[in-house]
Amino acid sequence: MKPETAQEIFPEARGNLRYALLRLGLGCNVACPFCNVPWESYDYPIRLSINDVQREMIRLRETGADCLELSGGEPTLRPDLPWIVEEARRLGYRRVELQTNAVVPGKSPKSVIELKNAGLTDVFVGLHSHLPNVHDFLVRQTGAFDLCVAGIANFIEAGIATTLNPVLTVVNYKPLPDFIEYVPRCLPGVRSISLSVVQPHGRAWSNRKLIPRYGEISPYIEKALDRSEALGLRVNNPYCGLPMCVGGWHKRLDRNVEYCETLSARESGRDQKFHPPECVSCSLRRFCGGVWKEYPLIHPTSDLKPI
Repeated sequence: MKPETAQEIFPEARGNLRYALLRLGLGCNVACPFCNVPWESYDYPIRLSINDVQREMIRLRETGADCLELSGGEPTLRPDLPWIVEEARRLGYRRVELQTNAVVPGKSPKSVIELKNAGLTDVFVGLHSHLPNVHDFLVRQTGAFDLCVAGIANFIEAGIATTLNPVLTVVNYKPLPDFIEYVPRCLPGVRSISLSVVQPHGRAWSNRKLIPRYGEISPYIEKALDRSEALGLRVNNPYCGLPMCVGGWHKRLDRNVEYCETLSARESGRDQKFHPPECVSCSLRRFCGGVWKEYPLIHPTSDLKPI
């Protein structure tokens, strides 16, 4: 029997699907070659003024959003970040999530406590591999892995709900099943993993050799998902993830954000994707955005198999 609402299949789906995204600026302290919103590609401030931040938080709150996602660039570069979190909670946001590479939180446990005291409820951390040299390569900073892991530990110790967001590239998809085993063993307390795949936008388009072919990564995804279920670790397929016919995601409808969005009548950002011919007869077409419009310029879509 198919569930009728997102709440029935996706724990806390109502909150997850109502997050409003606020970019605090595009300034960053790492240089990921797969970044889809690099400062050099967009006419957006390196640092959004505090007045603009406050106005935008008020505007988003008036749209009905009750959860706020603070993104960048790297938001932890802002010394006023605790005030922003506190003001968001004062405006009535019941959850405030921070997207971060965790370099600054890894250096400063005090900064994590300040964010917790200000009302931060969730973090979304870009840990891209359990192999230090691979993570450091993907963020272009030596020592970033150790700082990221320390930051994750600091968030968990502070009682902030922690989700990991590895971005899969041609460099790190093969060790993914081992990454899944690493998380509960070495980072107990992580709530879940949001399994992104590099998308062909921004800096990633200039480095599109990093974009993996879906058919090649599919068996590694499915093996990783099988391991996660055996370990009791929740792994979700976000909008920046994969078509549902890749990696066995169609067997796990409750883990697909696009599926849940469709059930909630909220299909955000679908204009960046399209359904190639392989999708025409797929029974899940209505629930899946398909592939990025630029993907066929890099790899064939013949790997897609209609469900």
